[in-house]
Amino acid sequence: MDIILASQSPRRLFLLEAAGLNVTVRPSFIDESPLQGESALMMAERLCKLKAQACDAADMTPVIAADTLVAVGVDAGGEALGQPRDLDEAKSMIRKLSGNKHQVHTAVCVRLGEVYRTQTVTTDVNFRSISEAEIEIYVQHNDILDKAGAYAIQGGASGFITGIKGSLDNVIGLPVQTTLDLIAQVKKAQLQGEA
Repeated sequence: MDIILASQSPRRLFLLEAAGLNVTVRPSFIDESPLQGESALMMAERLCKLKAQACDAADMTPVIAADTLVAVGVDAGGEALGQPRDLDEAKSMIRKLSGNKHQVHTAVCVRLGEVYRTQTVTTDVNFRSISEAEIEIYVQHNDILDKAGAYAIQGGASGFITGIKGSLDNVIGLPVQTTLDLIAQVKKAQLQGEA
């Protein structure tokens, strides 16, 4: 099946191709600034919809857009950690995650013509306490500037994790089964003339 991925993420591309989809990459570039009082969950859902809307696509090819954010301070509603701007911000993010539980929210929006379906998947992740020396080594030896929360579960940060509850591919950047379900939903809705 042909799909359009409205993202430059090599991890999302890998996951979709591994699921047997024929992927055309056509990233959407939108303003990803948070809104006043917006939680990480609300922000991820808003951004994925905007990315789907902004992507130029033919009506008969499903567009997949996603946004992944890490939320720390889950009990307080979750401070959103997106992609760090630089290594200093990356270190700050890892310090916030150190010794704490956080949530990874990936909101997925699939668009087919004017039909949209969106769903968010949340995974709980626990980090052990991480020393300053470990943080320095980690940011110097890992490609982290394009990753929410400044870490990749499939990379050097795997040694920080003491527990995970929920979908692993969600933490990588795209809950694949959820995405496939959404594709089926938009196709069915379009056939039935729904919006």
